[in-house]
Amino acid sequence: MNDAADRISKRMADLKISQADIKRATGAGKATISSWVKGDTKPSGVYATKLASYLRCNTDWLLSGIGSMTNAPVGTEQVDLDHNMAGKMPVISWVAAGDWIEVMPTTMDDVIQWIPKPEHLSDRAFGLIVRGRSMLPEFKPDEIIYVEPDVTPWDLKDGDLVVVQCNEDTEATFKQLVMGDGHNDMYLKPLNPDWHEQRLTPMGECNLVGIVDGKYTRYR
Repeated sequence: MNDAADRISKRMADLKISQADIKRATGAGKATISSWVKGDTKPSGVYATKLASYLRCNTDWLLSGIGSMTNAPVGTEQVDLDHNMAGKMPVISWVAAGDWIEVMPTTMDDVIQWIPKPEHLSDRAFGLIVRGRSMLPEFKPDEIIYVEPDVTPWDLKDGDLVVVQCNEDTEATFKQLVMGDGHNDMYLKPLNPDWHEQRLTPMGECNLVGIVDGKYTRYR
């Protein structure tokens, strides 16, 4: 690859990232990002750092082709969440979880904290901090749930607890699955029987982010 535009396009293709994803991750304007991809200009300053971090590569490699693609320089904030930190898994925001179906979060900005990872979960598993009271009594606010994203809708069964991203929502949400006549007839509902909104949401309106495997409890 002879120029930065080729390398940017390669990483976008590898990670299935769109220009809209880059806009959201870096804060750069649509025209600016388009000029990077076309090769009219190169990212510079903080935009170069943010872009390289989001594309999970070395800034020097991205801009000039120097060095290894993934050998990030000392001091970078890049974190490859495909490889856990010595048995740890990241706890991320509900906004980041909503993007999980498109591309895994890859910077420290996405990580709220690290918690121990159960051995049976995949390296892509992550945690979410429960908000609100819709999943009481089993899940209380501020508890942390384990989410396993390496599942498909065909793996689901009635009563499963799932994290989904619905319609144009920017955040993921946590619900219980209600199975109808099959995998084409699935619905979502809150676990709390006293929750004010008890309507069933068709699963067809949502994208599956992951299945809830359990919760992390810490008393001190």
